[in-house]
Amino acid sequence: MKNKILKASLLFLGSLSLVACGGNPGSSEGGDGGKTEPSNVSKDKTISFWHCIGHDKMRNLNRIITAFNEAHKDTDGYQIVPEKLSGSYDDLHDAVKTKLQAGYVPSITMGYPDSFSEYMGTGGVEKSKILNLDSFINNDADFHPETFVDMYYQEGKGYQYEGTWSVPLYKSTEAMYINKEMFQSTTFYKEHKDDTHGSYGAVIGDPSTWDWDTLTYVASQVQAEKGTAPGSDFHALGYDSDANLFISQMAQRNIPYTSATGTGEEHFKFVDTKGTPNADLVAFGAELMDLINSGALATQGSTGGSYSSDLFLKKKAIITIGSTGGSAYNDPKGSTTSDFTCSLYAVPAYQGKNNAKYIMQGPSLCFFDTKDPAKEAAAWEFYSKFVSDSNLNAALALENSYDPVRKASYETDEYKEWTALGKTEDGKDNEEEKLQHRIPVLTATIKDNYITSPVFVGSSKARTEIGKVLSYAQSFKGSSSDKVSSALVKAWTECINYIRSAK
Repeated sequence: MKNKILKASLLFLGSLSLVACGGNPGSSEGGDGGKTEPSNVSKDKTISFWHCIGHDKMRNLNRIITAFNEAHKDTDGYQIVPEKLSGSYDDLHDAVKTKLQAGYVPSITMGYPDSFSEYMGTGGVEKSKILNLDSFINNDADFHPETFVDMYYQEGKGYQYEGTWSVPLYKSTEAMYINKEMFQSTTFYKEHKDDTHGSYGAVIGDPSTWDWDTLTYVASQVQAEKGTAPGSDFHALGYDSDANLFISQMAQRNIPYTSATGTGEEHFKFVDTKGTPNADLVAFGAELMDLINSGALATQGSTGGSYSSDLFLKKKAIITIGSTGGSAYNDPKGSTTSDFTCSLYAVPAYQGKNNAKYIMQGPSLCFFDTKDPAKEAAAWEFYSKFVSDSNLNAALALENSYDPVRKASYETDEYKEWTALGKTEDGKDNEEEKLQHRIPVLTATIKDNYITSPVFVGSSKARTEIGKVLSYAQSFKGSSSDKVSSALVKAWTECINYIRSAK
């Protein structure tokens, strides 16, 4: 009963009475992209918060916003006003740049460091559109950076200028999801479940032991068994993010990707300055192309934008790799059309667990220079005393299958009871429970292996372009290697042109 009460309490939010309110090009803050704003709040008291969170994921964030607004309505009058600009981080980044160019300036924007780096620019600290947060941090006696998960907090210091330029909202990574019944019903599984494969201790019937080569071997064998019918749209393995696929595997294989140092083409290391792609990367990309051509692998780039999570729930894929923050899209327990058991594992690493490196994802917040110090101080308080509060942040993160950012969040009763639902009595993954309770149990075992990529003006473009390689490759002729090589050169050229146009 206690667990049921906890679920209800973490997800409950009373309805908010909000009135739509647009902006105008002459205002210094806000915009006209779906803002919801109390009608009695003056413009100079509005703390505009631009985001891309879906309505169904806003419950606990709205709870935090309401707490701040209630605390301020009868004092200084500042009110947080959330405004959804888009439905994805890439689109949010584009929307923010467009609005900034039109003269709109928010107080707070969520996003990724790649985007924030561009808002900072290369014209020096004094021309940055976002604020260096060190003065707020140093003057806030109640804010203690050492109480944060260190890697999450340190991410905010990895920009082109010294200082702290962003703070974490919540964090995630990637996981491997498997349709247990479909996998175990294959003839391949039944005949080989006790077999070992490769040199890194992999057992076919135990995905927790797989390395990357075993994963692709299993996918190929399952595809040969189940996907050979004419016109079949079955894919044994799906990968939701082409960019994550390349970046994580490049890190694990010690293949150069990007560098924060240097200028122009010196940032982009996957092709050398003479225009020759990295040979190991070409070989890896060719392996992916061969898997795609056989039908064993489906990515967004190879399917024209379709998410493999959609294939997974439709039983058109047995295995899919995607964000832990998007686990709801892979959860048959939250679907009205699927009725299978979803097994959950860490993503198999190249040459085994000793080489495991996992993409650290999840948004952070940056704060813009609004030319209003009092408003900026109130915006900082929203984060320091509300968003990052141990209990509030735990509820916010857990609702959306993310990890909270404060160390103390992991010791709260809410966190412990929530994650207890994701484990059986003997501490194993509880496959009868929803993924949102199981994900934190998994991420707790792998968070020490998280990685991030260098941040610089152009790093966002690098991520976009490396994520298009498999899509680009399909338009070229020749062998898989030839196609990938041409695609990498095209991606690199797009990055170089972007850097040059940004100067």
